[in-house]
Amino acid sequence: MNARRQQGGFTLIEVLVAFVVFVMVFGAVLEALGMAMRNTRRSAEVSEAALWAQSKLDSVGNLEELKDGTESGEFNRRYRWQLDIRKVEVPRDDGLSPDSFPVELYRVELIVNWGDSRRPNEQRFVTLRSKLKEGQF
Repeated sequence: MNARRQQGGFTLIEVLVAFVVFVMVFGAVLEALGMAMRNTRRSAEVSEAALWAQSKLDSVGNLEELKDGTESGEFNRRYRWQLDIRKVEVPRDDGLSPDSFPVELYRVELIVNWGDSRRPNEQRFVTLRSKLKEGQF
């Protein structure tokens, strides 16, 4: 009785196809993880820039006088800032003179930069600040 036994197992082609599918799926997973890590790092950088900006903007008009002009500086070695303050003339349509309004409005724009020349990053923050005109109250 020479009965041929059927052997269970995979052929070389089946193993190669399974390996190729595994490599493709593994590569896609690694790419997704890399992208998630880059997004997390970018989010942390933008959050830190926003915290620095909030600190600087809180001092404008409180600790520092509001006046037209531009200035720049560094928060630390990594984050730099540029501040631009411009007086805003608000047109009046109620027939009164613009000078009759007791406050002056200033547009404050703060640009925070970080990164190097190969990968520069920038975030802009714009707000309005008011200041009592001299002789008011």
